[in-house]
Amino acid sequence: MRTTCLDCARKHIAQAVILGIEVMTGYPSFKWLVVGHLAEAEAELVELYPDLANEIREYRKEYEIKPCNLPLMDVIEQVTRLDEEEKAKETKAKRGRRRR
Repeated sequence: MRTTCLDCARKHIAQAVILGIEVMTGYPSFKWLVVGHLAEAEAELVELYPDLANEIREYRKEYEIKPCNLPLMDVIEQVTRLDEEEKAKETKAKRGRRRR
Protein backbone atom coordinates (compact mmCIF):
# COMPACT_ATOMS: atom_id res chain seq x y z
CA MET A 1 0.00 0.00 0.00
CA ARG A 2 1.39 3.41 -0.90
CA THR A 3 1.86 6.20 1.61
CA THR A 4 -0.98 8.71 1.69
CA CYS A 5 -0.29 11.89 -0.30
CA LEU A 6 -3.07 14.47 -0.21
CA ASP A 7 -1.41 16.70 -2.82
CA CYS A 8 -1.02 13.73 -5.14
CA ALA A 9 -4.69 12.81 -4.69
CA ARG A 10 -5.75 16.36 -5.54
CA LYS A 11 -3.57 16.36 -8.65
CA HIS A 12 -5.12 13.10 -9.87
CA ILE A 13 -8.66 14.32 -9.20
CA ALA A 14 -7.94 17.62 -10.95
CA GLN A 15 -6.58 15.75 -13.95
CA ALA A 16 -9.73 13.62 -13.99
CA VAL A 17 -11.81 16.82 -14.09
CA ILE A 18 -9.83 18.17 -17.04
CA LEU A 19 -9.95 14.90 -18.94
CA GLY A 20 -13.65 14.55 -18.19
CA ILE A 21 -14.20 17.83 -20.02
CA GLU A 22 -12.31 16.36 -22.98
CA VAL A 23 -14.61 13.32 -22.93
CA MET A 24 -17.68 15.56 -23.02
CA THR A 25 -16.27 17.65 -25.90
CA GLY A 26 -15.68 14.80 -28.28
CA TYR A 27 -12.85 12.57 -27.08
CA PRO A 28 -14.70 9.53 -25.67
CA SER A 29 -11.58 7.36 -25.42
CA PHE A 30 -10.26 9.76 -22.74
CA LYS A 31 -12.84 8.11 -20.45
CA TRP A 32 -10.19 5.57 -19.49
CA LEU A 33 -7.75 8.30 -18.53
CA VAL A 34 -10.39 9.72 -16.18
CA VAL A 35 -10.94 6.26 -14.72
CA GLY A 36 -7.21 5.75 -14.29
CA HIS A 37 -6.67 9.06 -12.51
CA LEU A 38 -9.56 8.38 -10.16
CA ALA A 39 -8.07 4.97 -9.35
CA GLU A 40 -4.73 6.66 -8.61
CA ALA A 41 -6.47 9.15 -6.30
CA GLU A 42 -8.09 6.24 -4.45
CA ALA A 43 -4.72 4.58 -4.02
CA GLU A 44 -3.25 7.78 -2.60
CA LEU A 45 -5.97 8.02 0.06
CA VAL A 46 -6.91 4.47 1.02
CA GLU A 47 -4.42 4.03 3.86
CA LEU A 48 -5.43 7.00 6.03
CA TYR A 49 -8.74 8.07 4.48
CA PRO A 50 -10.52 4.87 3.42
CA ASP A 51 -13.99 6.45 3.46
CA LEU A 52 -12.92 9.15 1.03
CA ALA A 53 -11.11 6.57 -1.11
CA ASN A 54 -14.34 4.53 -1.25
CA GLU A 55 -16.34 7.63 -2.22
CA ILE A 56 -13.96 8.21 -5.13
CA ARG A 57 -14.21 4.52 -6.02
CA GLU A 58 -17.99 4.81 -6.23
CA TYR A 59 -17.65 7.81 -8.55
CA ARG A 60 -15.13 5.89 -10.66
CA LYS A 61 -17.41 2.86 -10.97
CA GLU A 62 -20.32 5.14 -11.94
CA TYR A 63 -18.14 6.82 -14.57
CA GLU A 64 -17.00 3.46 -15.97
CA ILE A 65 -20.63 2.55 -16.68
CA LYS A 66 -21.47 5.89 -18.31
CA PRO A 67 -19.39 9.06 -18.44
CA CYS A 68 -21.20 11.81 -16.57
CA ASN A 69 -20.56 14.94 -14.57
CA LEU A 70 -19.22 14.01 -11.14
CA PRO A 71 -18.91 16.32 -8.12
CA LEU A 72 -15.11 16.10 -8.24
CA MET A 73 -14.55 19.73 -7.32
CA ASP A 74 -16.32 18.95 -4.05
CA VAL A 75 -13.91 16.06 -3.53
CA ILE A 76 -10.93 18.36 -4.19
CA GLU A 77 -12.32 20.72 -1.55
CA GLN A 78 -12.66 17.80 0.90
CA VAL A 79 -9.04 16.81 0.32
CA THR A 80 -7.97 20.43 0.74
CA ARG A 81 -9.73 20.60 4.11
CA LEU A 82 -8.02 17.38 5.20
CA ASP A 83 -4.66 18.82 4.14
CA GLU A 84 -5.29 22.03 6.08
CA GLU A 85 -6.23 20.01 9.17
CA GLU A 86 -3.06 17.91 8.87
CA LYS A 87 -0.88 21.01 8.49
CA ALA A 88 -2.55 22.63 11.52
CA LYS A 89 -1.82 19.50 13.59
CA GLU A 90 1.81 19.52 12.46
CA THR A 91 2.18 23.20 13.35
CA LYS A 92 0.64 22.63 16.78
CA ALA A 93 2.94 19.65 17.40
CA LYS A 94 6.02 21.70 16.43
CA ARG A 95 5.02 24.49 18.79
CA GLY A 96 4.55 21.97 21.60
CA ARG A 97 8.05 20.55 21.05
CA ARG A 98 9.64 24.01 21.09
CA ARG A 99 8.10 24.88 24.45
CA ARG A 100 9.69 21.92 26.21
